[in-house]
Amino acid sequence: MTTLIVLLLFAAGTAWVLGKCVREWLTSLRSVFFGERAEGRCVRSYGTEGSDGFTRMHYVYGFTTADGRSVEFEEPTMLMQEGRKVTVRYRAEDPERTATVMGLRTLSPLLGGLFGILVSSAFFLVSLVVLWMYVTRVWPKH
Repeated sequence: MTTLIVLLLFAAGTAWVLGKCVREWLTSLRSVFFGERAEGRCVRSYGTEGSDGFTRMHYVYGFTTADGRSVEFEEPTMLMQEGRKVTVRYRAEDPERTATVMGLRTLSPLLGGLFGILVSSAFFLVSLVVLWMYVTRVWPKH
């Protein structure tokens, strides 16, 4: 019974992660296709060292919305120089949470979202297969 509970918790956890990845990716896609357009800049970049010893770069972008608000947001793009102009797409109702950068050098957020969906989908499917194997082989014996 403990094994079943652990498998159910694992399946639920991977389903939650998959749902979160899909929601974030769809938010980015909605901003890209249906959002407002603004000119922005890479305001600053900085690195943080992870527990694995690798430095992760963070890029902060700034832009002004159509109604005159200044907004800054962070997005994990690849190799962006400070001060470089970028095109920003955002949803007018919530620019802080929906802003995303556009362009060939800035495809990494969308591609990273797809990678997250792919990995979390794989873990979710594995958890379902293991759960199904457990239920069909162990459960009838009880």
